[in-house]
Amino acid sequence: MIRFLIGLLVAALVISGSVLAGVRLDWIAHAPSRFVEILIFLFLSTFILYTYLYRAAPGANFAQLYLLTVVLKLLGYAGFGFIIIWTDREGAAYNSAFFIITYIVFTALEVAFLYRKITSGSKP
Repeated sequence: MIRFLIGLLVAALVISGSVLAGVRLDWIAHAPSRFVEILIFLFLSTFILYTYLYRAAPGANFAQLYLLTVVLKLLGYAGFGFIIIWTDREGAAYNSAFFIITYIVFTALEVAFLYRKITSGSKP
């Protein structure tokens, strides 16, 4: 679980650095207005759900638990996205793009670590 936390931290730092470098190099007009909130929310929710799945015993119920976390993520993220868009309509495009990119990176990392755990039978 420590490896996943380190991987998640590195991914968050790379994403943050990429956004800040993109702004500095004028590749991006400006950083998303809810940059920090989105990054923290996705980081914490991904880590909490991964911790729950990490502690679950692999087996027939694991697939059901994973699907349950996917549904919870989608519902929670839809609500969070709605709030972000509602509070900042002018920056909705930047915030939404940042949210989707960060979600994809964090979810790919989560799936990779869970796949390693399930296929190897050991805890990553």
